[in-house]
Amino acid sequence: MYKLRVAICRTTTRHGRRSLRAASTTSSSEKQNSSAIKSSSALGIAALSLLTGYSIGTMNIQSNENNKTERVLPSGVPRGCCSCDAPPLKLTLTDEQTNLPSKLIDIVGKDNVKLGLTEDSSNAKFLKGARLGRGKALAIVQPESMTDAVQALKAIVDADCVVIPQGKNTGLTGGSVPREDDSRPTVIINMMKLDTMFPIDNGRRVVCLAGSGIATLSKNLTTWGFDNRESHSTLGSTFLNPTTAAGVAFGSGGTQLRKGPAYTDRALYARVTENKWGTRIVEVVNTLGIDGIEDTDFVNNSGNAMSGTAIEQLDIYANDVRQGYKRPMAQSSRSAFGKGKASDTDYPKIVCECGNDEKGSSVSRFNADTKGEDCNRSEGKVLILATVHDTFPKPQEKKTFWISCTDFNTAQKFRKEVCLDNPTDLPLSIEYMDRDSFDVIDKAGRIMGNLIKIVGVGSFVGILWDVKLKISSMNFEGAELLCDQILYRLNDFAPSVLPLRFLESGRKMDHHMAMSVGEFGEGEMDRCLERMAKFEKENDGKIMIQKCQSSSEEMSLTAFRFVAAPAFRTWCVGNNVQGFSVDYAMPKNSAETPSLEKNVNTADSDGEQPVPLKRMRYSHFGCNVVHEDLAYDLGVDVHAVHLGLKSSVSGCNGRLPAEHGHGTEYIAPKETQLRWMKMDPLNVMNPGIGGLSPKFKYKNQ
Repeated sequence: MYKLRVAICRTTTRHGRRSLRAASTTSSSEKQNSSAIKSSSALGIAALSLLTGYSIGTMNIQSNENNKTERVLPSGVPRGCCSCDAPPLKLTLTDEQTNLPSKLIDIVGKDNVKLGLTEDSSNAKFLKGARLGRGKALAIVQPESMTDAVQALKAIVDADCVVIPQGKNTGLTGGSVPREDDSRPTVIINMMKLDTMFPIDNGRRVVCLAGSGIATLSKNLTTWGFDNRESHSTLGSTFLNPTTAAGVAFGSGGTQLRKGPAYTDRALYARVTENKWGTRIVEVVNTLGIDGIEDTDFVNNSGNAMSGTAIEQLDIYANDVRQGYKRPMAQSSRSAFGKGKASDTDYPKIVCECGNDEKGSSVSRFNADTKGEDCNRSEGKVLILATVHDTFPKPQEKKTFWISCTDFNTAQKFRKEVCLDNPTDLPLSIEYMDRDSFDVIDKAGRIMGNLIKIVGVGSFVGILWDVKLKISSMNFEGAELLCDQILYRLNDFAPSVLPLRFLESGRKMDHHMAMSVGEFGEGEMDRCLERMAKFEKENDGKIMIQKCQSSSEEMSLTAFRFVAAPAFRTWCVGNNVQGFSVDYAMPKNSAETPSLEKNVNTADSDGEQPVPLKRMRYSHFGCNVVHEDLAYDLGVDVHAVHLGLKSSVSGCNGRLPAEHGHGTEYIAPKETQLRWMKMDPLNVMNPGIGGLSPKFKYKNQ
């Protein structure tokens, strides 16, 4: 690995055009265009207007007594607990820390630095987590170049402050916002303005700066003319447009079975170390593997300034992309880095190893996995600057099915015998939902589901989601619950999301799957469908398979599964109860449902354990990665129930978390903690995650 050690000089990035040894075609990375709303979106606007008007007249739907009752609610972000106000931050700042905001302004410009010791409307989105976590920051800096990002990082660590790397701040476990457990001041480096991306290798791969959104990337592949390619993330939380760098930092998974979790060994990232004299060093690691931007392409690859380095060249190149300049397309180098993985290419084989052996008893993916380059599942212990990602061929043909089973064992048998028979014939996706999931989505998710059917899972849904969050954060009693109360009350006035024939089988049976299969030119689809027909014949009476007859029916299944998490929150609020969400990976050969362990802290006065009102289990079925949403009456200690469920998952040889990172909610395994400590020996990058000490050099760890 080539390493570029830099002692930063305060220089300004030169944005003049400069040729690369291997130039590249670039197309301007389009920013998310929220203004392009189709005329069909009028229904959504009308619905929003109706909800807003109704909101004003129904502020006190619940009694004061119920509003004052302590409750826990999930965030409802598609794929909890309440965040309390951060305690007052009492800091004694050194002169260097006091002057740091001014120094950061000198580096990145006045418009790119915000103060964060007092929360207000300008900085709240950086300081408060999507589900949990809330804190204060000495400053929030938004660099517009990678050079500025590294200079800012150096200034921050030299001032003895800690750093929280941040993207869109859509994380659910508190790891991307400040916390009040260390005496060192916190500075957030928010990377959203580094949102340039461009194709390489004739569209087979893309380079994404750290702020590049996954939805924007998906859209840009078509804009660039690669209609036969698609990006890693095409569903799930794409409407929130989280960053590609965050996906790598968490090892995020999702619905796309053939692609595996977000992963790349080809990256440009910075980490903080210390030399033998105790001087803090910002080390830039370049494993991008792009011809002309390798460290070995520069004479001064260990120089004391940014001039004449790979990072400067990539900054110039990215600036040209933003300016719309055209160049011949860049190529991967012939070095080991250029041949490195830009996706988890082993995943199709791994996920199919579900027999009754050691491999089958392991999980397919989880956030504590320690394999790969340090950028992978780093959770903020390094500052990711840019990454290279594979794109994937689109199927030549696709078919989608709604599959209902009488029992869970039949569904699991279908998963192993039909879906996971071999790595080549894997479905595009297979998503599972149980009876409670089906009922809750139908009773509380119709409005959002029908909106998605009309406008798709795109930026317009993201706009409406932001409006909902703003209403929920308004300063009047009951504001947090208001939108969900209204959505619940209006739900039955909206048509069902699913077609009638799917709805009938959904009510008749208790276990359901939405499966899409694709043909890539080697007979993959036919072989999978042959296995499915054979299974249906052998299990007559236990399974019902219905093929979608139109793109509208396919979108109905997508929308129905997509709204599971927000529908659960709406259902909880509408029924005046509380709930929490958890995600975990079960062993690939397991059909077990973790029990809700008995816990003295959750038992009532008679020693009886609380029974959940609803226990939604929906999963990325091929991966055996499960999301659970559990609803309880007010007054139940759901935190204790949550801990009991985590213990039960571990007792089943499951691993958690599997999707959203450890953050401050989960304690990471020892080997994962040691890996993070090696990445960040001084503990200045995102201290306190995964159960690590928040103190300098992990004091008292």
